Amino acid sequence: MPACSRCLVEVFPGTALCPSCGAAIRPSVVRRPAAKRPSKSQQRLSALSSADRIAGPANLILLVSLWMPWYSVGPFSVDGLRAHGWLFVAVLSSIVMVLYVIFTAFGVGELAEPFRMSKEQLLVLIPGVNIALVLLAFLLKPAGFSWSWGAFLALAAAIVAFLPLGVPYIKEKRRG
Repeated sequence: MPACSRCLVEVFPGTALCPSCGAAIRPSVVRRPAAKRPSKSQQRLSALSSADRIAGPANLILLVSLWMPWYSVGPFSVDGLRAHGWLFVAVLSSIVMVLYVIFTAFGVGELAEPFRMSKEQLLVLIPGVNIALVLLAFLLKPAGFSWSWGAFLALAAAIVAFLPLGVPYIKEKRRG
C-alpha cells in the first residue's frame, strides 16, 4: 500500500491527500526492470535454424566419438579410426559440418556457392556419407572383439546429425 511521504501513514491506492496531515500523496512509481538485451552469442544461436542447432553438436559428438573405444576384448580397446582408417573421411566431413554451423552462426561465408550442388543437397550428402561410413564401420566389427560404447555413441550421433537435415529433404523430394 502507498504511504504519505510526510507522516508515513498508509493510505488506500488512488488517495490524493493524506487523511492525517493533508499532504499530497505522490503516486507510487513502479520501475520496470530494464529489458535484457540478448548477448551476441544468444543472437547468433537464435539465427541458426533448429536443424543446424541439432546437427552441429551431433557432428561434434560424432567427431569426438571416432577416437573413443569402439571395440574391446578384455582390458584392450580399439578406437574407430585405428580399426577402420577410412573413417578419416567421416572426420573430415564432421569438421566441415561443424565449421558450417559456426560460419552460419557468425554470418561468415556461404556453403556451396562455387559448387554445382545446392546447399540443401550438400547438407544432406555430408551427414548421409557419415551415417553410411559409421554404420559400415559398426557392422564390420573385428573378429574376437565386442562393441564398446564409442561405437554406439558414434552411431547415435551420426543418426541424430542426419535426421534434421535429411528427413525434410527426402520428404520434399518424394512430394515433388
